[in-house]
Amino acid sequence: STRGMRLSLMSQINQRFLRGSRHGIFLLPGCKPAADQRVFVSRVAAFAIAWRIFIVAGYVFIYPSAQSHSAREFHGDPAVSAPVKSMTAKEFYDFVDPICAAGLRDSLNPSTHVYDLQLMDKTWHQTYEFYPTEDLTSTAICLIGISRGQVDPASVRLNPQETLEAMYALSKKRAYPGGFGLVLWANSVWNGPELAKLEDLCGVRLDPIGQHVSGLTTMETAWLASGLAHEYNRSGSERIKELLYATVDELMNRRYQSKTQTVAHAGEAAEFGHGMRRWIANFADQVYTIQALAFYKIVGGNSEALNISDMLAKKMVAFQGSKGQWWWHYDANRGGVPQPYSVYSVHQHGMAPMALRAVEAAGGSNCDDAVALSRSWMDDNELGVNMIDTQQPSLWRSLDYDQGKIGDVMRKASSLLGLAGDRSTALAPALKLNYETRPYEWAWCVYAGAIERGIDKGLHLV
Repeated sequence: STRGMRLSLMSQINQRFLRGSRHGIFLLPGCKPAADQRVFVSRVAAFAIAWRIFIVAGYVFIYPSAQSHSAREFHGDPAVSAPVKSMTAKEFYDFVDPICAAGLRDSLNPSTHVYDLQLMDKTWHQTYEFYPTEDLTSTAICLIGISRGQVDPASVRLNPQETLEAMYALSKKRAYPGGFGLVLWANSVWNGPELAKLEDLCGVRLDPIGQHVSGLTTMETAWLASGLAHEYNRSGSERIKELLYATVDELMNRRYQSKTQTVAHAGEAAEFGHGMRRWIANFADQVYTIQALAFYKIVGGNSEALNISDMLAKKMVAFQGSKGQWWWHYDANRGGVPQPYSVYSVHQHGMAPMALRAVEAAGGSNCDDAVALSRSWMDDNELGVNMIDTQQPSLWRSLDYDQGKIGDVMRKASSLLGLAGDRSTALAPALKLNYETRPYEWAWCVYAGAIERGIDKGLHLV
């Protein structure tokens, strides 16, 4: 689509600039990388900031909201449900299971054998139109969720071996090192090839591990720690133990900020774009770290990992909104929540519950009330809308700011520059419902539901 091509072009332009900036240079278009053609970043710092604001503005202006509709196969009860807050965890996940199954069936592309189809504005698109690596990460998460939920592969039209092999090939094609942790995790729980063979299949080498993880975002580093924890649980390999230790050390001693009890978004060696917003971390950075450190405690018995995981979890619960919201951006340097929205359904029904239950399983705090309140947001939220759509069917993605294009740019710039302060208790701004769902969202719901209902964990840690 035209919108997809624009987003892809903007992303490519951004990445080309960032690759140059990361190495301390900016290559002018058409120039060869000779020494006399380089301008050091210290000479263009103001331009770099302006460029990032331009990129933010580009994404904001390119990404419109449409309102077209489509229908698809659904085998659940279309009747309006009781309020989520009145449901037990089992009742909630039993209710949304058919929605998730429909999403998993329809997002698996029979031509590519990976999960590269998504809902955008209530219509189906290829994920690559909007997100260049979503097909890889969603495929890995869908395999993890289906395995954990003990979903019959045939019921969601999945041939596990076919999709595993397609995932390996896609990992090599995308050349996205940050996604390898999810690939490793999925491979482990489906009892795929050992790590050395998997690295060859995916075109990834984890050695030297310190250099590898230093360039990842915190979310990606946590994915790798979780993947290595599951692989170590499966194989007991000494090499994997060493890789796991080094990856967890990065999370505990470099990303975790004890003064704010949050994790930063990236490390000191991150590419320019992530490095610029290093201190403005998102909820995914927090929640995947909580989960990964709990996994490490389970397989390695490390009490300090559990202690940090527990403190992170308590901090997120302390910030949790009155309706159960998990806010989006956290200032890991100054503390507080500079940009609360978007609030995402997958955090409410999937990622927060699964991470908090991992902490509990590792011997940490019980967060029953926070988990129940988290789910209740699905139909008792700021807009009073039901994110559970049995007619589409889907679990709609998020409530987003509705403040206009200029307002979006100004808000993001204020957050980036540390001027926003703590907005965690501020009145809700103007919001809009985002009619989007990516494949991984249905999968994490299945994963969390399996934990809540006590389904046998198999090769999983929790």
